[in-house]
Amino acid sequence: MRGIETFVSRGGRRSSARDEILGRIRTHFVGRVATLAVATAFSALLSVALLPLTTQHLQASDYGTYGLLMSIVALVGAAADGGAGLLVPAHYGPASASERARLFVSLAVFAGIGASAAGLFLIVLWTWRHNTFSDQVVPMAAIVLAAVLMPMRAVTNISILIFSVTGRGPAIAAQMAIQSLVVFLSTLAALFEFTMGGISLFIGAFCGQCAAMCIGLVALGPRHLLSFPSRDWFRRVAISAPTTAASGLVDGTRGFGENALLTSTVGLHAVGILSDARLYHCLFMVLANAVSHNLWAKSLEEARNPHSGFEITRSAWTPVQIAITCAGIIFAFVGKEIVDIISNGKFTAAASYIPVLFVFALIQTTERPADAIVCAAGRAASASWTRTVMALGSLIALFPTIVLFGIKGVVAICIIEAVAYRLYLRVLASRVRKVPFQDHVAVFGSFANHRRDGFRALGSTATDHPTGVGGDRHRDARRHRPPLDQRDDLGGPPDHGGATSMIVSARRAEGDRAIATATIFAWTST
Repeated sequence: MRGIETFVSRGGRRSSARDEILGRIRTHFVGRVATLAVATAFSALLSVALLPLTTQHLQASDYGTYGLLMSIVALVGAAADGGAGLLVPAHYGPASASERARLFVSLAVFAGIGASAAGLFLIVLWTWRHNTFSDQVVPMAAIVLAAVLMPMRAVTNISILIFSVTGRGPAIAAQMAIQSLVVFLSTLAALFEFTMGGISLFIGAFCGQCAAMCIGLVALGPRHLLSFPSRDWFRRVAISAPTTAASGLVDGTRGFGENALLTSTVGLHAVGILSDARLYHCLFMVLANAVSHNLWAKSLEEARNPHSGFEITRSAWTPVQIAITCAGIIFAFVGKEIVDIISNGKFTAAASYIPVLFVFALIQTTERPADAIVCAAGRAASASWTRTVMALGSLIALFPTIVLFGIKGVVAICIIEAVAYRLYLRVLASRVRKVPFQDHVAVFGSFANHRRDGFRALGSTATDHPTGVGGDRHRDARRHRPPLDQRDDLGGPPDHGGATSMIVSARRAEGDRAIATATIFAWTST
């Protein structure tokens, strides 16, 4: 009898210790997510607060130039990581402190050289062919600042990946918050104090990126800064770089291709509308990545457990999907009024696309168990190449789609590609083990936004053809419609000198500024 009591007592102590450990893990996870969420909210607040100030002084050509050049910077930043996406998750964690430092320096030097070469190439190419995508004169100062941003962003991305792999969410939060604050202050100082006009946008991006890079280097520690590259790591970097560059190049080319095709086919005003709508989508995706950065290790553990039902994964992602659903419903009903208030009533044309992009955001948060199963089973390379092929197919389909439907075609391609990739992940994961379905909230949210007016922006008419006969006549007729129908002004030939293009283009760069300050944490989420 005494032995039974002793056994029960020991079992109770084990259960109590296990519950205490699980409690600490949950508390630590929630704390890290909350830290990133606070930083995200702070960044979003500053981005929104900057809009009514800058849009009163800058012209359409300033914002259009900034948006197009920043999409090129994002392209280079996505491609020039030196293979960090493969090497850091596999080798950084178990390596010694000295090996970690040599790995980082090798990656940073390789990526920095590649990005710097791309920057020099941009200066030469744009000086020669700058009229290919725009009939505006691009200041050389803007070209130089964009080129300098490329290696800075590449190094910053590597530091963020290291923080994510090592579970250092507060370091990412510090980078995000300080970068947003520096962008806000430096942009206003350059615009109002030094009256630098459109160059102030690039000054803000440069100062913010420099601050983020410095915070990352300080957080990594002096050992990483004082170490030298390793020949062995350089060899591994050279082997891994082409694989990650291919995926990053496709993703980056996708963003630049959208902007370039919209600019040449419809006009800078269409790029402004799309970036304005993406501002709100991007802010919520940064919040989703705050969860993703801290949950990924737990999801992989659940994927390796054949009896797991992914309870932790479900409990973390369901609130995110609820938040995105609620935001999408709010914008479906009063999105026009919200955009009016934030942008001084100038950019209501983007309001009709925001609910659709929230549907896209919901799709991006689905099939997390399948994603974890694929990675845990060692099939991530197959999924990566499949995604690259899908992205290439989408890029090819963009040209005729944009020519026919403008922004509506871009949004439709994004949603179709995201759905196809999630279905592929589920099929691939089902070959390993049973995959639970946990995305009921996302399905409901997509349906709710669709039923209201989220997909009204995707509906096309004959008058939306951007290059069709009678485009000017149809556009003039549309000017007599109610304000909500301003979104149909995407049709017809570009009107760079008109008031419409000036108004909607003025938000192009501001949407990309939110991407410059936050999308480095959300760029690869699809």
